[in-house]
Amino acid sequence: MSGPRLIGVDWGTSNLRVMRIAEGGAVLDSRSDPRGAGGLSRDQFRPVLEEVAGDWLSNGLPVIVGGMAGARGRWREMAYAPCPAGIQELARAVERPDDAAFVALIPGVAAYRDGRLHDVMRGEETQVMGLDAPSDAVVVAPGTHSKWIETQAGRIVGFRTFMTGELFGAIRKGTILGADMGEPGVDDDAFAAGVGRAFADPAITAVLFSVRIDGLAGRLTAGAAADYLSGLLIGAEVAAQSAMNDRPVVLIGAEALCHRYAAALAMGGFQDVRTADGAAATARGLWRIHEAASR
Repeated sequence: MSGPRLIGVDWGTSNLRVMRIAEGGAVLDSRSDPRGAGGLSRDQFRPVLEEVAGDWLSNGLPVIVGGMAGARGRWREMAYAPCPAGIQELARAVERPDDAAFVALIPGVAAYRDGRLHDVMRGEETQVMGLDAPSDAVVVAPGTHSKWIETQAGRIVGFRTFMTGELFGAIRKGTILGADMGEPGVDDDAFAAGVGRAFADPAITAVLFSVRIDGLAGRLTAGAAADYLSGLLIGAEVAAQSAMNDRPVVLIGAEALCHRYAAALAMGGFQDVRTADGAAATARGLWRIHEAASR
């Protein structure tokens, strides 16, 4: 393996990861920090990067940043590249913040419908560029805002966002359904029951109340309620995308969450489901966009 050729930065809303990347996108070293883009003002990005990257910056390696550093009100607002977007389109749209000419910022991607802005992403596009997926794959990135990303020959041609993770957290912490609810990830049967219920009834705002009803009836324990709720929300998401069940699906995200999505996808008739290493895909995507931008 070659020595470091690039400093790659994955700057999320709530955390920061800085990597030394070899040719081709292999990660040699990485450093993490809790100072995500969501908590920083415009003039704080460079000092935080210099502190975390430290001595890695002394060799003059190029630096490329993906994620939320390019969001509105952050380091520099980056315009969204319209779909269809691939490595070349993203590389051509790279820009540099005013206070750090040595840093390249990657844009997000936007979907338009009938000439109007329909959906946006920041960060997932870099992961997609780092995948070696089937040419017609649907990339599913579960999380706070789950993304279903349609690809053709490695380019993003469309996508849809579901607020599944954020809704799960809001319902658990801010509604009557969350009272005495335990932690998720302990009851696969309750999760499967929730998925099945969501498949059977598309009226998700009505079906959600079954968390309370089944609890009152003694059919659902407080310890299993979070998994049942998770199944309802993920099941509703998968059901909404059921027309894609004949295409290969690549899951990319936290291992436990991808496991849950894989189970729901299998219940929904998706036949070809595989899981990718999100950190490795991000590093390869950063490298590939940097390489294209440098030509």
